[in-house]
Amino acid sequence: MNVQKIKEEIIQMKTSLAFLEDRLKEIQQNCDHNFAGDQYYEKCLKCNKVNVLYY
Repeated sequence: MNVQKIKEEIIQMKTSLAFLEDRLKEIQQNCDHNFAGDQYYEKCLKCNKVNVLYY
């Protein structure tokens, strides 16, 4: 592979990653959450969203 092809592949992967991150946010925002966890964090059993309860 040459440098140009690697750069093009990186750009494609970044674009794909940005799309997937936006889709994940959308799914988590529209989820009817069912949280379970402990005193430090809770995690939705449906969409895997994590809420930190203790820092």
